[in-house]
Amino acid sequence: MSVRIYMKYLVVALLCAGLSSSCTQHANYKTEREEVMKFHDILMEDNSILVNNGMKIDSLMKNLPALKTTFKELDTAKEKEVMRSMAGRLNKAEELMNDWMHAFEPDITGKSNEQAVEYFKAERIKIGKIDSLYKQEIKSSTGYLLKFKR
Repeated sequence: MSVRIYMKYLVVALLCAGLSSSCTQHANYKTEREEVMKFHDILMEDNSILVNNGMKIDSLMKNLPALKTTFKELDTAKEKEVMRSMAGRLNKAEELMNDWMHAFEPDITGKSNEQAVEYFKAERIKIGKIDSLYKQEIKSSTGYLLKFKR
């Protein structure tokens, strides 16, 4: 192959690579919004676990005397405080999610694509923090409930 033809192929290949790269750098707000919504949907599945664990802990708190008969060494005063604290953390995590959902605005009217992309990226970070909190509280409360075979 002559040097001239080789150079043409090289230039075309570089142009294609450059165009491909620039297309991926200019994010579309719809893609970003879709990512946030997918993350939200997954988090809502975890919400049912969070709420369920909270209900189980509330039930344990209401039935501490019965729990004492099964677990004779149980310090009910101490456990009640642990349960209150855990229930409070579960409620706080759920409130954060509810606050995020109420503040989230999927409508981008009046925003440029770049502004909308930045907004959805920021929302993704916010919901990511809530997801981390959910996972932490679900793990903690599930482990605690296993202690009582719940």
